[in-house]
Amino acid sequence: MKRLWRASIWHPDAIPPDEFKYRSLKRVWLPIYDGIAVGAGLWAAAFGSPLLHSLLEEQVIDVMGILLAAVATVCFLGVAFPGLWKVEIGGKVTLMALLGAYAFAVAVFRTNPDPAAGFVAFVIALGIPLPLFRLTLLGEEIKERRGESDPEEGAA
Repeated sequence: MKRLWRASIWHPDAIPPDEFKYRSLKRVWLPIYDGIAVGAGLWAAAFGSPLLHSLLEEQVIDVMGILLAAVATVCFLGVAFPGLWKVEIGGKVTLMALLGAYAFAVAVFRTNPDPAAGFVAFVIALGIPLPLFRLTLLGEEIKERRGESDPEEGAA
């Protein structure tokens, strides 16, 4: 159990002092975001939604919900245990693809021509920037591990 605690993002030594500005993002907001995504996937699998039912068959909704919950769980594990950063990258890319595909489907393939349904597509798309920001941070961390410098820093 102590090894798990030491490997987690919540261990006091998990975040170096020069990255403290990101500690609430890594310890609070990203795990909450991933937890909400898990809940959304489970909800979709259990109950679906009127909009989903107008677009897809019940079995497809169930599979997509379970897939969303599974991918969000992978993302959560990657956030919770920084050593799993490669897993988190794959999860975040997949999560963004799922959200993007869902938003696209709602906007383009809806059977209801009501323009108000487009609002739902925008709300779904709101879920994409945070994982994209996280991928940017992970990319910067990878560059730091490799010893690469930021070209903008050298230009100053």
